[in-house]
Amino acid sequence: MGLLSVLTAGFLMTTLVSASKLGAVQTADFKKAELDDRFLLQVSYEQKSGLQDFRTSRSRIVMFHRDGAVLHMLDVSDTRASAPDHVFATIPIRDEDRDTLSLDLNEGFDRVRSEEDRTGEDYYGRIDRRDHTTFRLFERKAVSVSYHDGILVFDQEARTDDGRRVVVHYYLSPYKPAPDFHPFEMKNLRRFGFYETYPQWRADHWVLYAMKFDIHAPIVFALSSAIPERRRAAVRDGVLYWNRAFGRSVIRVIDAPSAVRAPSAAYNVIQWASGDFASTSYIQSDPLTGQILHAHVFVLPETMMDGDLEQQNDHLRYIVAHEIGHALGLRHNFAPGAAATVMGYFKLPQILNMGREIRAGAPALAYDRAVVQHVYLSAPLDLHVLPPFCTDSQEGCLPFLPMPKESEGMRGGGRAPS
Repeated sequence: MGLLSVLTAGFLMTTLVSASKLGAVQTADFKKAELDDRFLLQVSYEQKSGLQDFRTSRSRIVMFHRDGAVLHMLDVSDTRASAPDHVFATIPIRDEDRDTLSLDLNEGFDRVRSEEDRTGEDYYGRIDRRDHTTFRLFERKAVSVSYHDGILVFDQEARTDDGRRVVVHYYLSPYKPAPDFHPFEMKNLRRFGFYETYPQWRADHWVLYAMKFDIHAPIVFALSSAIPERRRAAVRDGVLYWNRAFGRSVIRVIDAPSAVRAPSAAYNVIQWASGDFASTSYIQSDPLTGQILHAHVFVLPETMMDGDLEQQNDHLRYIVAHEIGHALGLRHNFAPGAAATVMGYFKLPQILNMGREIRAGAPALAYDRAVVQHVYLSAPLDLHVLPPFCTDSQEGCLPFLPMPKESEGMRGGGRAPS
């Protein structure tokens, strides 16, 4: 969608100011009446030089406070009454009229916070210890300002202080938690693992909520048009494996419009993307409830084994099922023993067997079925039959000891999907 001069939703407008007025600066027009409202800010970025990579920055609940010729964006994610407000960005006001302020987002957004959006108690503990690590953005350039279904989307090109080229994507929308969404509180990491919100103080203790989708409507994943035709059925199979884990049709797969790629504000995209990174995924959620709002999967063709088309596609089915598991919020499970989940790393014969089982429509593996139904559907968890669990951060929890040779495991000397 191009730049819009009038938006019916009424909270933010975008415009391209004429050269005679402000020297062709792209601005976002903010209604003064919205200064006391809360907004959701989400940030992702992709590295465009050297080792290509895709990452997210911690989602924030923000408000705006005017101070003369600038607007301070305040991070108000900490809901404790005693919590101080942190200035997230200082945005110049380029023009105004009676009702609106024209903001220069490119000038105001000059750094990216390094905290990733998805986290867990093993990373930061059960108390919110804020990490203010940032990297600066130089030679900033506004690429586009657009609007998608209630979300202001601002894309920016820049250079980091070590010379890397990055594209940063900002999503800003009114903060309106889904009224029917039920957060799932994570108590510990002993028996299963989901990515979590950062710790929040509720009544008399810190809580962390699992990152998960709202399933009052179908979860829709869109296949990038870049996925070759001979691979599309395998990718669909890998996505729809999770419907067998849910025990119902929760997930749908559609074809993305030809111009859509990840990241996207409008679609959960499965992107076919060559580069130096491994197949991976990322998710962004409501920081207060854990509801996943954006999920993207990047499939690296080079991750697949050498071999005939059928073997490669069976390998691809496992890769996609693994990454969609992360997109649904699940963490790795590297517990030794018989394979009970697609969320582990395995040697090639086991991977191909999993891919064949997915292709044949076999039942979902026991861990995947039990855990996803527990977190998403509130099904009881029978700890007597639940398969064992351990994840990345836990001592002695490694997928391979030693790592497999290239001929035995993931192509590239043991590299596996993240």
